Amino acid sequence: MEALKRDGAEQERFSRVSGVVWLIVLGAIGWGVLRHLQGAFEIGWGGILLLSALGIVSAGARTWVGLRDPRTMFSFTMPLVMYDIGVITLAVRLTGGIESEAWLLYFALLVSEAAVMSTVVLLMMLALTGVGYGFAVAPISDSSVWVDFGYRLLALSLTTWLVHLVLRAHKEYQLELAQLRQERQLAQERERIAQEFHDGLGATLSRVVMALEAFCLQSQRIHALSDEQLQYLQEQISQLREANYETRLIIRQLEPKHGLNAFEQVRLIAQRTARQLGATLHFEAPEAMPALTPLQALMLTRVMQEALTNTLKHAPNTRTLWVCFKREGNTLWGCVQDDGDGFEPDIAVGGFGLQHMRERIESLGGVLQISSQPGAGTRVEFRIPIGGEK
Repeated sequence: MEALKRDGAEQERFSRVSGVVWLIVLGAIGWGVLRHLQGAFEIGWGGILLLSALGIVSAGARTWVGLRDPRTMFSFTMPLVMYDIGVITLAVRLTGGIESEAWLLYFALLVSEAAVMSTVVLLMMLALTGVGYGFAVAPISDSSVWVDFGYRLLALSLTTWLVHLVLRAHKEYQLELAQLRQERQLAQERERIAQEFHDGLGATLSRVVMALEAFCLQSQRIHALSDEQLQYLQEQISQLREANYETRLIIRQLEPKHGLNAFEQVRLIAQRTARQLGATLHFEAPEAMPALTPLQALMLTRVMQEALTNTLKHAPNTRTLWVCFKREGNTLWGCVQDDGDGFEPDIAVGGFGLQHMRERIESLGGVLQISSQPGAGTRVEFRIPIGGEK
């Protein structure tokens, strides 16, 4: 249903543009016929009919391509524009050269195409227009005609270039606006989830832990439970405390921290993990790290946190922990490595946590690699595309 709506919208947009193209072509033909009846042209009706046919072919070709699939129109932009420049050049030459008003059709063509052309292609088309218009008005013997020709060519080029720059600036503004809107929505969603964690799961875990601790103390006073039962109960309380700690860690990661970027957050998590493991931490990150979008920062922090949490849970014998970041051109490389117990990647690679890590990195257009071997530690590394530096 959505695809049909999009196709319908594209057809509607194309129809509006195609209608204007036909009006321009038919208007130019009407102008040529009237001026010929007034005796302004030296060419006969054969030349008028030829130019009319060439113009109709141009409009018809654009309509035919657009009706098949409006999205393919951009693939035919260059050949269609080159054809149109040739037709306009011929029309100018046959209807009076420098005296012909048909040169204004260059404006209609290039100003409209400036909206979809890349900068390089637009410069090529302006150069081709200059050559074509020069051929249309040649030979020029009067210096005043040269001045008129130069002014027209300059006005045509600068106007087209101005339209191109304005439209590019508008597109960049729209992209920035969309990014700001996404950042605002992301911040609101993070705040909502953090609040739900704090008021819901986090509060519930805290109450359960407190209740079990109270029950444990009461049982010790009245000797209601055996030593084995008390030990088992205390182990369950410890697990609940760990779950509560991880929940609060997630809440802290979701809450925006003013002045604290993703790399500093990862450093704090790595320091806490190394302290709990009793391991030595080697943290490496360039001083000038790239700026990340809010989505990249959140995903990156969660992936590194998941990797460090896996080390804490499954590699308690870790003695050295490495966390590294490095910029490689327009790519950010990151790594978490330990010298702990390791595991068989073929067996554990489908785990829930590892799968989520991979999905988060892939959602950013990157790749995640996990290498490990029993007794030889684990290495998790990723690469994601990034933008400019801070």
